[in-house]
This record gives sequence, structure tokens and C-alpha cells, in this order.
Amino acid sequence: MSAREELQMHLTQALTRTTEPDVQAHLYAALKSCEELTTTLVECPVCERVGLPERIEIHDCSLRHPPRG
Repeated sequence: MSAREELQMHLTQALTRTTEPDVQAHLYAALKSCEELTTTLVECPVCERVGLPERIEIHDCSLRHPPRG
């Protein structure tokens, strides 16, 4: 089980154990945020460097990482 899956499990269990509307709202928000977390790596279409999407989006591959081949 990944860390994200474990976090989702704990948040879901906490959600099933509370009847407090404010607590439920926070737990739903936490679950939504957890689902939006990304651990998928992507590849730059120019230089083929692999990394987190937000890092690849801002890296300067034209100067530091010339295309392979």
C-alpha cells in the first residue's frame, strides 16, 4: 500500500466515525486534496528528462539538457 493509499484509508475511516458536520467537511476536503496529489512522473517531449509534472513544466531543457540522439 502506497503512502497516499494509506492516507486515504485513514481519512475515510475517520470520516465514517464522525457525525460532526465541520469535521466531515474538513475530511472531505482532505480526501479531495489527497486524490489530486500526483506521484506520476512525466517525460519532457524535447529532452526526454523525467520528473514530476510541475518540475518538468518549468525546467529549461533547451540550455541544460540537449535532446538525446
